[in-house]
Amino acid sequence: MPVEFIAGRWLATDPDDVLEPRAALALLHSLRDALVQRARQHGRDDLAEAASLPGRSGKGMDRAIEAVRELEKLAKPAPQPEHGVGLWLAAPLARRLQAANILTLGELTALCNQRGSAWWRRVPRVGPLAAARVVRVLERYSASLGPLSAHVTGIPPAGPLAPTQLGVDGGTALPLEAMRLPRELDGSKGLNRAPLDRCMIGARDDYQAIQTWLSLWPTESQTYRAYRKEAERFLGWIIIERGRAFADALTDDCIAYRAFLADPQPAARWCGPRAAREIQVAGTSMHNPAWRPFLGPLAPRSRAFSETVLNSLCAWLVDRRYLAANPWAGVPLQRVAKPSMHVEKAIAMPVWEVMSSWLDAEAFASARGRLLRAAVLLLRETGMRCDEAARAVRMNLVPLANTSQGGKLQAVWGELNIVGKGGRERFVPISQRLRGALEEHWADLANADSPLSDDHLIAPLVVPNTPRARAKANEGRQGYSARGLRQLIEETSDRFLSHISSESPELLAEMTRIYPHAFRHAFGAHGLAAGMGINVVQGYLGHASIATTTLYSTADRDRRLYDVEKFYRTT
Repeated sequence: MPVEFIAGRWLATDPDDVLEPRAALALLHSLRDALVQRARQHGRDDLAEAASLPGRSGKGMDRAIEAVRELEKLAKPAPQPEHGVGLWLAAPLARRLQAANILTLGELTALCNQRGSAWWRRVPRVGPLAAARVVRVLERYSASLGPLSAHVTGIPPAGPLAPTQLGVDGGTALPLEAMRLPRELDGSKGLNRAPLDRCMIGARDDYQAIQTWLSLWPTESQTYRAYRKEAERFLGWIIIERGRAFADALTDDCIAYRAFLADPQPAARWCGPRAAREIQVAGTSMHNPAWRPFLGPLAPRSRAFSETVLNSLCAWLVDRRYLAANPWAGVPLQRVAKPSMHVEKAIAMPVWEVMSSWLDAEAFASARGRLLRAAVLLLRETGMRCDEAARAVRMNLVPLANTSQGGKLQAVWGELNIVGKGGRERFVPISQRLRGALEEHWADLANADSPLSDDHLIAPLVVPNTPRARAKANEGRQGYSARGLRQLIEETSDRFLSHISSESPELLAEMTRIYPHAFRHAFGAHGLAAGMGINVVQGYLGHASIATTTLYSTADRDRRLYDVEKFYRTT
């Protein structure tokens, strides 16, 4: 039958607007493809083949017509988890998902629930608009594919957001603040409980006992976060995987947990990409379903740290007479080598000279550049650790125009009083250049929508749109956290690496990605190389032993090498 006849008879709604033969043929092909896809969605490959390849024989045409009539009788198909993504999504999008090894709708749904609304970052060449369309498709067919979590759809769950009860053998791992312990496994009647009348804390169950122990440290401290992580991991594991209460833990459980840390299984329950503990969904706070306790198996040093923390927790509870005995006391702690200081990661002086000029150019261009320069100089010019720099406040700055003997200071502005590692108080130097960079940053903050209100030396120009940042802003605290400062330095490193790759490629051999601690190493190495006394460097860096500071001295290293050179030559 001529295409022109088909176009005028069946494809035109207006006799004055008839499709050209090429357009009519394209429309017919698209209708055929839709029929083939519908047959495959029903799992009827026989009908799909009959409709797509009828041939020119009368028998083939009859089979095609029968296939179409049978398809008319079938109900509207529903996508199934085992269906390939190409059956329900546009071909270009399906190809990109398949290239990322996401082959079925079930795998796509799992990826969304695992990574949340930003799942599309896992798939190259898929952006937020295409991702939103995919989510709408998955949500429309949630009855057959399974529900999408609130952190994917942005729709909060119905009802109050109460803590979720941990389930035994198949439950979901939860952050500590979202846990609710099963009544039979809450430890209130644990076999390892000490007599209640002798308990020195008011905790009625294991959850309250752990919270009491954690309350010994400020909630914003690195120690609190590290200890909470280890406690929630073990508490969730012993209930979900062992079916025991924390107060029922035996030494056998502790030994099994040691093996678990080396390979957390099942991985889907315990491991996942880094994700926030809490999210905001339509203005409501809830725990993040994408959160997992582990990124993967722990390194030996991390496993040893975990055991040390849990041993300390149980020993404290024994001392408070909540537990009768410490189950970790019978497990020999793992011995790992003490970490060495990687002073070789200090920024080389040629790289620092280029970076210093680049920072000035960035500062001239924008307020963001002035923030980056102030953050980098705060670490490199003082030798502070990242968490020390994040806590530093203006009220502790001490200007010193002269020394006590009356000597004039040209490059030094003064000092900053801080409380460092181990609660030890010390002073760090403040250069004139750092002071100027801070003042320019403070001027930008004064003109920003959220001016600095809590006296931190550096603060975001705009409050980030995250639950933690908004909570800090509501409390009037707008300085960077240690984690936020690290992310700022990582941003600076990425931008500088891009700059040096195009402008000074000869320095690439001397540079790797710059981490915050590299500036502390640079302060020690550059200071000793410039003739600063080793005792002075020790005091500014807060080293307990001068032997640690000596690691920065290249002169000592050269002397060692020269001496061993003599030995090798004579033997």
